[in-house]
Amino acid sequence: MPDKTRLLVRADDAGSCWASNHGCLNACADGIARSVEVMMPCAWVTDAARLFADRPDIDIGIHLTLTSEWDAMKWRPLTHAPGLVDRSGCFLPLLQDRPNDDRPALSNRQWNIEEITAELRAQIKMGVALFPQASHVSCHMVRHLADFDPRLGDVVAGLCAEFGLVDDPFCHGLPRFSPYPAYPRDSSVRISSFVEALGGLAPGTHVFIDHPAVDCGELSALGHPGYEDVLADRVSCLEALTSPAVRREIDRLGIELISYRDL
Repeated sequence: MPDKTRLLVRADDAGSCWASNHGCLNACADGIARSVEVMMPCAWVTDAARLFADRPDIDIGIHLTLTSEWDAMKWRPLTHAPGLVDRSGCFLPLLQDRPNDDRPALSNRQWNIEEITAELRAQIKMGVALFPQASHVSCHMVRHLADFDPRLGDVVAGLCAEFGLVDDPFCHGLPRFSPYPAYPRDSSVRISSFVEALGGLAPGTHVFIDHPAVDCGELSALGHPGYEDVLADRVSCLEALTSPAVRREIDRLGIELISYRDL
């Protein structure tokens, strides 16, 4: 008998702003998401802890964060980490250089692994204290920190063992579900593309990652060069994840929705 088709839908960037907190919650409570990634250094993490305290059934991941990419909103390390920050004490926008992007990147700084280790430990320690249902870690703005420096793969693995968490299984062989040829901003296009792509899922476990948020003025202030339409992107993401048409197709195909905790 063939393996069952399972889909792990992950909602990223809770903690970053009010709109993301409520978008991630709604994506789970009213939609198909089952795991939420929370950014510990951000200003709205306490609000996220309050929201998800009432929903212990929702799986939480600690979203390890070493960058602060928005132009109008910044966050700082939890630890004293002068090698990881700009002149105002905030994380840099990028981990590594990108084509056609001249913003500062950590890869061009004299960072040291001891500072990163201390910062990641502080984020995880805060995460397990605020979110008792936390099951795993993931990485913000990079597939895995081992892709930035292989030594950091060992650091993350050691911290997961220390705190009883799982390192993101997505980075260890699970295929990524890609329902869009490019991320559309129109909800109807997003929903129809998602429904069509579900029919092509092979048996096995697949991961889909997106960034839902509710529609509010806060989102319209966020962005950076190359990503100025944050509100349209993240609101249409939430509308796709909570779409009755998407859920009906998942049910029709017998796809099982799971969280990291289920793994």
